[in-house]
Amino acid sequence: MWDTCYESVERAKSTAGSGCILAHCMGLGKTLQVIALTHTLLTNDEITNVKNVLVVCPLNTVLNWDSEYKRWLRDVEGPEINVFEMVSSKNNAREFVVEDWYKEGGVLIIGYDMFRNLTNPTNKRLKKKAREIFQRGLVNPGPDLVVCDEGHLLKNEKTNLSIAMNRIRSVRRIVLTGTPMQNNLKEYYCMVQFVKPNLLGTYKEYINRFVNPITNGQYTDSTPHDINIMRKRSHVLHTMLDGIVQRKDYCVLTPYLPPKHEYVLFLKLTPVQIKLYQHYKSNFSQKPSEGKIKSSFLFKDFQQFQRICTHPRVLLMKSREVQAKDLLTTDEDSEGSLKDFIDDGSEKSSSSSSSESDGEVSDKSTDSKKKNTKKPQKRMTRTSAAAQTIDVEKRSTAPQGWWSQYCSDEDYENIGLSTKLYLLFKIIEECELIGDKLLVFSQSLLSLNIIEYFLAKIDDATQQDKHDTVCGFSGSWSLGQDYFRLDGSTSCDNRQHCCKRFNDKDNLRARLFLISTKAGGLGINLVGANRVVIFDVSWNPSHDTQSIYRVYRFGQTKPCYIYRFVMWGTMETKIYERQVTKQAISKRVIDEQQIDRHYNQTDLAELYTFDPEPNEDIIPLVPKDVLLGELLQKERDRIFKYHEHQSLLENKEDEELNEAERKAAWEEFEHEKTTRVTVNASTLGWIRNLPISSIHVALRSIVQRDNPNWSSDQIMCVVPSIVQQLRTQVDEGKLLLFERVVEEIRTMQVKQQKNFQEYLKRQQQFQQQQQQQQMHVYQQHLRQQMFPQVNTSDVVELID
Repeated sequence: MWDTCYESVERAKSTAGSGCILAHCMGLGKTLQVIALTHTLLTNDEITNVKNVLVVCPLNTVLNWDSEYKRWLRDVEGPEINVFEMVSSKNNAREFVVEDWYKEGGVLIIGYDMFRNLTNPTNKRLKKKAREIFQRGLVNPGPDLVVCDEGHLLKNEKTNLSIAMNRIRSVRRIVLTGTPMQNNLKEYYCMVQFVKPNLLGTYKEYINRFVNPITNGQYTDSTPHDINIMRKRSHVLHTMLDGIVQRKDYCVLTPYLPPKHEYVLFLKLTPVQIKLYQHYKSNFSQKPSEGKIKSSFLFKDFQQFQRICTHPRVLLMKSREVQAKDLLTTDEDSEGSLKDFIDDGSEKSSSSSSSESDGEVSDKSTDSKKKNTKKPQKRMTRTSAAAQTIDVEKRSTAPQGWWSQYCSDEDYENIGLSTKLYLLFKIIEECELIGDKLLVFSQSLLSLNIIEYFLAKIDDATQQDKHDTVCGFSGSWSLGQDYFRLDGSTSCDNRQHCCKRFNDKDNLRARLFLISTKAGGLGINLVGANRVVIFDVSWNPSHDTQSIYRVYRFGQTKPCYIYRFVMWGTMETKIYERQVTKQAISKRVIDEQQIDRHYNQTDLAELYTFDPEPNEDIIPLVPKDVLLGELLQKERDRIFKYHEHQSLLENKEDEELNEAERKAAWEEFEHEKTTRVTVNASTLGWIRNLPISSIHVALRSIVQRDNPNWSSDQIMCVVPSIVQQLRTQVDEGKLLLFERVVEEIRTMQVKQQKNFQEYLKRQQQFQQQQQQQQMHVYQQHLRQQMFPQVNTSDVVELID
């Protein structure tokens, strides 16, 4: 951080400096490193010229930053530094906090959304004087150093958050992130651009030089040429960023921590779930045609499929939630949305929001005119969301939804009707027996609600000795004592209080923590647990990764076991497969590792495939986890198979570039940079005047050559979407596919011309043969008329 932002004391005074990305894995002490640097800078301001440091972070980590500063600097000798945080300040006091910090110096800690709102020059809710104070202190001239925690949130240049952050005058910027690449290489560019503008060229240059070549070579059906180019460009990009990005992955932790095992459990749907899934798919879901899928319909379908995979009762709960609006918290999902899967970063896609996802308010909203009037919910014995749902159920009759024909009233109370819930409660039961604490992460509030609902039923049944009414499960489950819940409505103070009680080793009763993936995946330490259930697969793989490292970090004393639930043959399977692809790209570029190509590029078109019945009965290998081993033995009818997630992301050393290949990669890259590629006007006009049928034939030939194992139906299905892709790329100046089509059409024309010339040659040969035959017939006729008594051979000699 010092070398990149300052380099030396002399240059610290004479130059504007630069920025960097500290991409250390979660739990490696990024916060402590920043505290050490900023303390050194501020206590030596006479030689560093650093007076004000701004730390911008997610709202739920502001108080954690404040406590970390106090913790590490409490016993440090020498001058003290001022630390200000904005969460505890009321609206009318915030301008005074910023003014005091700017005048006195020190560290100011602020949430991203608050920073965006306070620095919005058009925010009319602020008085003129307040706007001037915020602009002067936070933007121009602003702080001397900016630290962005969870900097991967700056993944889109066009969001209001990114625009606000880029207004800061100081170019000494430090980005902290454990997951530098969330979904795709396009988002990665935005973060690099923030700390080191123009290092990777313009956005279009970056797309053509890196995104397209690397993306094209990542699939199982990529051609050998594409794979080779991908490996070379990944190396070039990694090397270019080596000076500003310092990456340390989880391998740094392994020598100092107990082992970690990540298991992906592919679960079978129950018969009722299969009927519900099939009925919705056949009667209500989107019918993809020619590979085109509308994101708005896909989002709706995904939510319904997810509810079916969780438990049929969730369909009922959602229906009643719609009837009794405002009973459940609904927050906008600002990252990890479905568009990440559909488009992988296209700036043309609109973001989707989930009524079941929680987190901070979306960065894309211009909330200068909006006010979040929701107050944190007070939870007593149950969460207000779950409790209110139960109250509504008591007051109203069950609506006759489409699912009612498959579910009776008794089914809604049966845990066994859901494979996910049944196995979750089995794991909870086993963890309680062996004394391990468990975290359960879900991106759906309804999923957390139904878990709480059945916890309440088990608790009530236990008190009344009616164990058989809840699939035989028993136990005491009181909120705040036996289990805790953390979601977007949990206040910062309550969050820290719950985490502290849960991590207490002497508190054996606290054994379960239900956590919203978005709200609890960042900024909390839960090493009191050593087992984690990822209840549903997230569109954004970094969400699940962040969740895992709440337990696998310094301070952990037990082996860690992670269970990812994936419903076999459903949309969840496709989402998980895309996760592996995204993580493989990240490892190629960030960690420069060579990862196997596990899945192909047609995943999007196969989202709606539904094949819940496995074709074979797999005998699983014995896992290293005894709990999982027993679960596999007892629940073979519910678990199809499992594998270790990290095995898909192992580094393949035999695919790494050697020295000669690395040199060649740089030579090719430099040549491409200096060679200006443009579309010749005559060529462009020529191809646009071609019949669409010719372009289709050319693309079919290209797709067939790139995918020799595809059937003709598969090829015909994807060609229309590739035609649209070709038009878009030509308009944007992307020439890779265009050049291939031009080459293919010219080859076809040459072949046709060659065939035509061969036809003419054969025609001439045929005419000559006809003439020879006619001459022979004429000779025979002449012999018979003139020399009827002479031998045929004599006549021929005479004529010749």
